[in-house]
Amino acid sequence: MRYFLLLLNRSRVLILFLVLEVIALTWISSSRSYPRAAVKSKTAEISGRFNTWGQEWRNFLNLRIENEHLAKENAQLRALIDASILAQNYGADTIRDSVIGQHYTYIPAQVVNSSFLKVNNYILIDKGARSGLRSNMGVINNKGIVGVITSVSENFARVLPLIHPNISLSAALKNNGFYGPLKWDGKSYRQAQLYDIPRYAEVSQGDTIITDGRSNIFPPNIQIGTVISGSLQADQNFYRLEVELSTDFAKIDNVYVVKNLLSEEADSLMQEQE
Repeated sequence: MRYFLLLLNRSRVLILFLVLEVIALTWISSSRSYPRAAVKSKTAEISGRFNTWGQEWRNFLNLRIENEHLAKENAQLRALIDASILAQNYGADTIRDSVIGQHYTYIPAQVVNSSFLKVNNYILIDKGARSGLRSNMGVINNKGIVGVITSVSENFARVLPLIHPNISLSAALKNNGFYGPLKWDGKSYRQAQLYDIPRYAEVSQGDTIITDGRSNIFPPNIQIGTVISGSLQADQNFYRLEVELSTDFAKIDNVYVVKNLLSEEADSLMQEQE
């Protein structure tokens, strides 16, 4: 309190000046029409600017919340579509169990950090073990395949993207079903390479490349990219196709983690076979 009084005492001249200035401006603006209109105009402008900034900030916050709601709705719709396709393939009367009827579920997440110009690129998302995530879960977005989760913490997960030399994905040509391993050669972040496509396969520029469902990570028919060009491999019996990836890793934001509800059952059978 003592320091506050000392500050007031030292600033008494400035405070008196400001008080008199306010009184003078108030008197001028109230007694004369032009200054009064100018003050009102300036006040309205300042008030309007503050209101605009406040509204923009509220809109920004609401937009983020709305995006989160849309991501959750999209995840639910994806699960419903998968269940519908499964019922069409096996017959509605066959699908009794709710788990079988819903082969995959989708968990929305957001990218918090990523790289796309390195050799060993990575993606970090804001969901982890607390949300049910674990290693070897697939990650997609509204464009196509993103990558595979390699490690998780309580609240975050690290994703190995398609543009990483250690990832290999089984992919197929949509128009004829021929499939092979899709890998990245470490060059362009917009392109990957599909190998071991038979020479006699009919392949054209612009053909769609999709997941073929041969793994427990991704559902079938998820888009990966389109064919740019092709060339024969060293053995001259198979094609190596250049594929333009559907996902642009330079501007990746919202993603969906794929949870295969039947993966443990399938994995156990594969282990028995080995």
